[in-house]
Amino acid sequence: MPEIESPATGPLTWTAIPQPHEVELRHGSWAPTTVSVIASDARLRRERERFDDELRAYGAVTRPEPAAADDECSRVELRLDHCSGFGPEGYAIEVGHDVVVRAQTPCGVFRATRQLMHNLRAHGRVPAASVRAEPAVAERGLHIDAARKFYPARWLEQLIVNAADIGLTTLQWHFSENEGVRLESISHPAIVSPEYITRAEATHLIRVANDHHIEIVPSLDMPGHLKHALGRHPEFCLPGVDGALDITNDAAVAFARELVDDYVQLFDESRVWNLGGDEFVDFDHMHDYPVLDDAAKKRFGATGTGFDLLTAFVNTIAAYLTDRDVIPRVWNDGMLRSRNVVLDERVQFAWWTNWSASMRPVQEAFDGGYDVVNVNDAMFYYVLGENAGYTYPTSKRLWEAEWHPGVFPMLHPSLTDRAQIVTQPYPEQLVGASFAIWSDRPEAQTCDEVALGIRSPLRAFAERSWNAGSALTHSEFTAVDEGLPPVSYARD
Repeated sequence: MPEIESPATGPLTWTAIPQPHEVELRHGSWAPTTVSVIASDARLRRERERFDDELRAYGAVTRPEPAAADDECSRVELRLDHCSGFGPEGYAIEVGHDVVVRAQTPCGVFRATRQLMHNLRAHGRVPAASVRAEPAVAERGLHIDAARKFYPARWLEQLIVNAADIGLTTLQWHFSENEGVRLESISHPAIVSPEYITRAEATHLIRVANDHHIEIVPSLDMPGHLKHALGRHPEFCLPGVDGALDITNDAAVAFARELVDDYVQLFDESRVWNLGGDEFVDFDHMHDYPVLDDAAKKRFGATGTGFDLLTAFVNTIAAYLTDRDVIPRVWNDGMLRSRNVVLDERVQFAWWTNWSASMRPVQEAFDGGYDVVNVNDAMFYYVLGENAGYTYPTSKRLWEAEWHPGVFPMLHPSLTDRAQIVTQPYPEQLVGASFAIWSDRPEAQTCDEVALGIRSPLRAFAERSWNAGSALTHSEFTAVDEGLPPVSYARD
């Protein structure tokens, strides 16, 4: 990594995650003691206030616009620059006696001020430099299974702040599972677990997320993974399959829509909704479910299968969501396998696995015109208790695999050309990538242990998803990671 010599501290590097793709270090550094944070554009009021508060918490004295002759007071100028060629999150920073931040959007300014705060947390000063950065993909997400395990609202709030601090854009909130429903329901209160997040707490979390430029993606899995909700409504269960919705039953499908209606009101600002579609039954033995087989043949003829019914159900819920201006998203494992029903083109994929030879390759999704988020389970599944053969992700594993957002899960070992790699320039359909916490064995780790366990691999994910890889060696990344204290957050 390039470094400069600071008279006060010795060698300095640009210590921030994710690293900007252009850093030109100069002699000297900026150590704010007396500072004036300026933003002439009213749209930057919140970012100016936030950074002013952070500098004061850091120990600096902040002032309004300094007098022209006040040489001891440095200026931080936050600018919206619509002629810079940046995308929505791109930014440029000039650090000298004063600091100038330029971006097209308040989000871009927020990303830039995170970079400044990272250096202050690491060094107590920011290297004098010219810096530019632009993310390789638009979505850099974190999925949290907060259904199998109860995570208190304060813990989730800190998770959101930590995610925003390292440049993530999305928190996919998985609040319903076979083992629990952890978000208050208005229409069906009986389905909710004893420990749950209230609507008031959820509203606060959404507000915090919006304030930190994090989008919440609700994850309400169906027609599988509904055992807890269906425990109060056994009449809607698929005969012989515990936890699966009977998609041949119109009343059961209506129940699914009621759940969507209930929660979509809470998440009225969310653009995307993960409706599931995964692990509904054993997909490799679809013909072993006579209820599905008979209904499919009755509806679609001799070639009908349970995959046709599943895809038709997903299309029904997807249309229900798109009518409410929400983009539907599904897990990939059961999709693109129907013979008579085409998956709605508006559906996005969360592409997590290709463990079975019968699962379709990701290229078929791209060829079909579908948007895709890479949730590579071999790289990014943090499964509590290391259940189902998973091992906790590490930053080293990412570097050894040379992972970037175009590196998808490998195809089944029985297949040739197993690698699934999309090279740059990425197609627009590659929306982004995501890290995933799954709480399979909730007792395996405490909430604090989860936060500590994900810290380094999540930061590695943030670095490599922003930059489509990394210019850092793994040892350099480790030095940055270890030299960057966690963000502190003062809750209101």
